[in-house]
Amino acid sequence: MPLAGKLCCWLAGLQALTVIGLEISILVMVLKYVENVFSSWSSDKGVAIYFMLLIIASLYGVFLVVGGVLNGDTIQIIGFSVFNLFTMSLAIFRYFQVRQWLNDEVVVGDLVFKMIQKEMIASIVIIGGMTLVFGVLTYFAFHLFGWEIYKRVGADMKIRRMYINYRLLVLLLKMDFFVFVGFAVSYIILILKSSDPEFGITIALVPITLMVLSLAFWGLQRESVWAMWTVVVMMCASSAYFVFKCARMYDPKQEEKYATQKPMMTYYTVISLVVVAATLHQLATCLANFGYGLKERIEITRGKRSDMEQIQDYYVNAAGDRRMNLDG
Repeated sequence: MPLAGKLCCWLAGLQALTVIGLEISILVMVLKYVENVFSSWSSDKGVAIYFMLLIIASLYGVFLVVGGVLNGDTIQIIGFSVFNLFTMSLAIFRYFQVRQWLNDEVVVGDLVFKMIQKEMIASIVIIGGMTLVFGVLTYFAFHLFGWEIYKRVGADMKIRRMYINYRLLVLLLKMDFFVFVGFAVSYIILILKSSDPEFGITIALVPITLMVLSLAFWGLQRESVWAMWTVVVMMCASSAYFVFKCARMYDPKQEEKYATQKPMMTYYTVISLVVVAATLHQLATCLANFGYGLKERIEITRGKRSDMEQIQDYYVNAAGDRRMNLDG
């Protein structure tokens, strides 16, 4: 494993441990000095959700960077740097939301905020500083792993571009999992009650997300057109779902339900829409690349096809046309 890759893994682990330690420390102080933290359905529980999201995002970032380094996947390492920016934005939102919540605690709110303010700012600074470091390490890793891409798909620039789009879609599907599940859990805990009609539908979003993303991975690896089109339809449906949720937040009839959580949930919904839109674009790009030799090239690299099978198969010339090898 290259030095830049080892540094990415170690620093990501160190960042996760530091942030988790800070988050636990902050939450312990809040629970100790603020009474009835979980007294209401949404406004107070929001504090715990912000801490939980930051902890899970830190651990998920480690998963992304370790997977990227072990697989020599520069795209995923770059994606981790972008994901770290998203994690930092969650920490910033958490800072202002907790400050607003504690301002309502007339007795101890100001005192508790001063006690935890330094830890919350430290989380933001650590994540932001590490993001800059990861950006530099990613630059070096990009050059180190260029040879890995060459070994996997060869020197054909058309195949290399298709492979980059393939890896980018894999990364976006992993991002989809985090934002979809994070949105569903946050929405259930912060907004909904068990008596709401949307409660069951939102819970069902988690297993449906797992099934759709699993189908997407399967279809991408096997170049299954029907599977990918099914995923496209489901992604379009999810876009409509997020647009509906965003509009509902600003419905005057629903104002009371979303009053304390509107900024955070709006931000999370917009991020989800951006990730879904990027995924739809990559789904269309990868669908257009089906049948041009990328699947066969990856199978040869993984040892699923022998050299004789490669000889008996076709290749794709510079014009993008299939040609049998005997045609030259």
